[in-house]
Amino acid sequence: MPVIKILGGAREVGRSAILIESNNKEKIMLDYGVRFKEEDRLPEKTNLDNLKAVALTHCHVDHSGALPLLYKNSNLPFYTNPLSLRISEILLKDMIKISRYPYPFGYKELDKLRQSAKFLKIGNRKKISDDFHITFYDAGHIPGSVSILVEVDGKKIFYTGDMNSQSTNLINPAKSSDIPEIDVLITESTYALKEHPPRDETEKEIVDRIVNIIENEGNVLIPAFGVARSQEVLLVLNKYNLKIPIYLDGLARKICMVYSEFPNAFKDFSMLKKAIKNTQFAKSRNRMSIIEKGKNIIISPSGMLKGGAAVDYVSKMIKDPASAIYLVGYQVEGTPGRKLLDEGIFEFEERGYSKSTNSKALCEVDYFDFSSHADKSNLYEYIKEIKFNNSRYVFCVHGDEKSTTSLASNLNKEDYNAIAPEPGESYAI
Repeated sequence: MPVIKILGGAREVGRSAILIESNNKEKIMLDYGVRFKEEDRLPEKTNLDNLKAVALTHCHVDHSGALPLLYKNSNLPFYTNPLSLRISEILLKDMIKISRYPYPFGYKELDKLRQSAKFLKIGNRKKISDDFHITFYDAGHIPGSVSILVEVDGKKIFYTGDMNSQSTNLINPAKSSDIPEIDVLITESTYALKEHPPRDETEKEIVDRIVNIIENEGNVLIPAFGVARSQEVLLVLNKYNLKIPIYLDGLARKICMVYSEFPNAFKDFSMLKKAIKNTQFAKSRNRMSIIEKGKNIIISPSGMLKGGAAVDYVSKMIKDPASAIYLVGYQVEGTPGRKLLDEGIFEFEERGYSKSTNSKALCEVDYFDFSSHADKSNLYEYIKEIKFNNSRYVFCVHGDEKSTTSLASNLNKEDYNAIAPEPGESYAI
């Protein structure tokens, strides 16, 4: 019987890595990411002999960040799609360039990863070896994101990766009705304990608050992830037809240019194209003039204020009572964004800066939930619509300990065989 080994993403968000091994010891890796802690950033070590292929759900570095390590001494087939490959390259190059952590790989291995890429379209079944087939399904998380069906030794294992079954402006949602009957589900659990507010209400509230700030001659900074979240916010502002200058800065500019080459990856590419056209690209030399002019909306990475262009804006806006900083992404414990949200203090120190920043916010600070993950209700609905064979095995990953264990416990009450695995655990199915 096949064996599933959880090398990362177990009772944690980060370093997602799932290894599946067949009866005859052939193996496939699903994702291979990193987490941002000083120690244990990489997936758990294990025997990777007879690894036949690697498949990626999406470009975020908690799923893709360690992939180059697999290419130090091999040229494995790397299954992905053109958009995810392009964005992964951008994010990985940036990670290697700025990281203070001594990752055991570099640009050479990243180049081998790129050269090993094989593109797989949604719904196309691909033979990996005599014991493995994989099929990609739309995950609804970010442009290019997929879930992966693995067929091995007569079993069907479905790995959601990061998944969203709720509608967004950017892409269409995932549908569990598209999935064939399976034996095992490996599901993300990020928001298994939380309900997102209705998206239309969130959109209206942030737009109303922005208009109020602009009318009082302040600026609005929206620190947002450069991949997908910045573009989602752009679409929201475009939908409400705001007659306010909008500036896009940092990595988000480059991602918009890449997105413009992949029209089929979006729900309504014409709307995205229009939103980008109505946006001005800011550069480091004119950031201060944008703030001084006032009455502008600025969308800029980093979404958690750990670095990037957003830090320059915050440093100038933090003392302005007329302005606002609206966070639109999850703020990890210990990040400057989380401290600003919880304590009203912006604390930042980074290599290359001449001095640290520790400022009490006089501007307005708030959080708006634009998550691209399924929330509690939608996650349960998604799982319950999936057709299982007799086993009904569910592995709950990609969530903190409370989220993964609670989801598993609740599913067990409904006659699923659910587990919240520990890092490094193996399960024969």
